[in-house]
Amino acid sequence: MHTILLCGGSGQRLWPLSGSIRSKMFLPLLPAPGGGTESMIGRVCRQLSQAGLDESLLLVAHQQQVALTQRYTGSNHPVIGEPCKRGTFTAAAFGALHLLAAGKAQPEDIICIAPGDMYADDDFFRQFHQFEAILADSEAELLLLGTKPSSPSEQYGYIVPAQEDAGGYAPVLSFAEKPDKVKALELMRENALWNCGVFAVRLGFLLEHLERLGLPVDFAALTAQYPGLPVRSFDKEVAERSTKAVVVRHEGEWSDLGSWDTLTARLPSQVIGAGGLWGECGDSYLINELEVPLHVIGVSGIVAIAGPEGILIADKNNANMIKEILAEKERRQDGR
Repeated sequence: MHTILLCGGSGQRLWPLSGSIRSKMFLPLLPAPGGGTESMIGRVCRQLSQAGLDESLLLVAHQQQVALTQRYTGSNHPVIGEPCKRGTFTAAAFGALHLLAAGKAQPEDIICIAPGDMYADDDFFRQFHQFEAILADSEAELLLLGTKPSSPSEQYGYIVPAQEDAGGYAPVLSFAEKPDKVKALELMRENALWNCGVFAVRLGFLLEHLERLGLPVDFAALTAQYPGLPVRSFDKEVAERSTKAVVVRHEGEWSDLGSWDTLTARLPSQVIGAGGLWGECGDSYLINELEVPLHVIGVSGIVAIAGPEGILIADKNNANMIKEILAEKERRQDGR
């Protein structure tokens, strides 16, 4: 099996530390096993290596992020750069056709597509070894990895499974993409799982899908067409259209750490950088990349984040609004 790690991301939810070039997976904030800190992408690559999945690993990044990706993964794995960001489906196809053109993969091989921006326990990655056998046993065209929701989150997609088979997988009944809290609670009552964004397919199946879309199955030809391609997500283009998909349940820890609320819960300290928290500042966090000190006095439940792109002071539960604010700013700048 070949693993393609997608290393994109818009860099909006963890602004001002993340941006269009340095997305959240490149933030060296997570505690490392031997002390110090590591980035999300560095952690994922380390865990894939520990699970024995690094020999067939390929990283796909935007061409402007190739150097960053190599930096935070120690240049230990091959990295290829997309000409433009065109969504997870196009990035997955780009990686798969590269493997095919290089003679490293054949149509009958299994391709596992996974995001580089996730936080999971070691067992999560060890489950990848089951994918080939489950695809063969289930005769499914697509396998997904899901995990039990810990809350009715509006930030994740959901997978509704049928009853689990004795083989450790269940047929997929339906999908729901980032529902509101009322719908999320309903989905949880149906034993729905969070969609972890991990997919396994036969390479030949992906090639057939490209042909149905009228896209080339040649790496050089796809690369040449890249600027004119629409943005396509793997979920919408493949998963939601599949009639023979199965889901494997992960019982342990998983998150995409896509908000300041979830990321701060994993930080080694409440204060990182120049400045400090003073007085009653329960559950507040300060991260400062600037040389100018930042001080918070007597305010609880906030994030105070300072970086070269700006400063964010927000209630932890409402910090995700920054994505909407940045999107609105971009629309105004584009005159839309």
